[in-house]
Amino acid sequence: MKKIFLFLLLTFLISACSSDDSTDFIPETPEAENLVKLRTDATFGSVLTDSEGFTLYFFAPDSKGDANCLGNCSNAWPTFFEASLTIDDGLDLNDFATITRSDGAQQTTYKGWPLYRFSNDAQASQVNGDGSGGVWFVAKPDYSLMLVRAQLIGRNVDGVETNLNSAFESGDEDTFYLVDDRGNTLYSFINDTSGKNNFTADDFSNNSVWPIFNVDVQNIPSTLNMADFESIDVFGRAQITYKGWPLYTFGQDEDRGDNFGVGFPQAGVWPTVNNDTDPAPEEETNVKEFNVTNQGASAYIFNGEGLENASNPDITLKRGETYEFNIESPGHPFIIKSVQSTGTDNGFNTGVTNNGVASGKVIFVVPSDAPDTLFYNCEFHGSMTGTFNIVD
Repeated sequence: MKKIFLFLLLTFLISACSSDDSTDFIPETPEAENLVKLRTDATFGSVLTDSEGFTLYFFAPDSKGDANCLGNCSNAWPTFFEASLTIDDGLDLNDFATITRSDGAQQTTYKGWPLYRFSNDAQASQVNGDGSGGVWFVAKPDYSLMLVRAQLIGRNVDGVETNLNSAFESGDEDTFYLVDDRGNTLYSFINDTSGKNNFTADDFSNNSVWPIFNVDVQNIPSTLNMADFESIDVFGRAQITYKGWPLYTFGQDEDRGDNFGVGFPQAGVWPTVNNDTDPAPEEETNVKEFNVTNQGASAYIFNGEGLENASNPDITLKRGETYEFNIESPGHPFIIKSVQSTGTDNGFNTGVTNNGVASGKVIFVVPSDAPDTLFYNCEFHGSMTGTFNIVD
């Protein structure tokens, strides 16, 4: 009986050890690497890589989303393609797609940009291709805008399309220009001045024709200069400027890569912009100046801007323009008013500096909503008065 008990105990122990051993040796399945990964680079920040960590790139001539690195170009810049993508956190699968190139091969795109590797990146994590030829840029998920190179095809007000060169004249030439991160062309307006949008209506009623462009500019292609970008306020909305030029898109650009706006309403009115673009001109102040004295207590005497010893003249002023009145009439304070009367009541002070001085400079920046008629009056003498006719 004792031998039977020992045999059963030994059998149990052997069974338990065998069970434990089988658990310890279950092989673990390694996690598969994502086919597109995000890497933080010390120079470029977030960049896209393949599953092995090799950097991916964009090509500036691919403005329309088709691949233009073909033939021998593909030897240096191999096509990146994965049929069933897996991606790192921080990327959106909806931003990826597949195109069929003109050579029949398939290629993966990101936000419409075909993706490439670079043969001179000998090791993972290298970024030897950025800036190559001025047309290759490391693929980043967070570009604020991009630089492309393509033929400009302008469309005039009659719908006629014409190939334009970098001088916006008829001709065939691939031109560099800025686009947003999805390849939509950005434009400037020839009548704008540095930091000043002179096109958009205050109620944005014409914004659908030339929508103002705004984005938080944080990451740009390496051949651009961050200092060239600023933000301005346009009737309560932000607009990005480049070298002082306010930037717009064009409502009639239907597809990625369209640049019809360079021809509308005629070539040169709405140019594209790039590194060679001259800075926007400063706004001309165009200050008009009058010297104002007095003839006793009977009249103000005006000189300047076509007036010579004019007594109490009626003067036409333009909304948006600046006027300086150099007053030298002791005892006869010069007041711009909404009502033709003596006293200090009804002074019109919007846009006016030093209203009511007898010796000094009155500056009047005529506001856009100024009434059609204003007046100037001496504070004390009703005979010293005249009319300002306000026009656009």
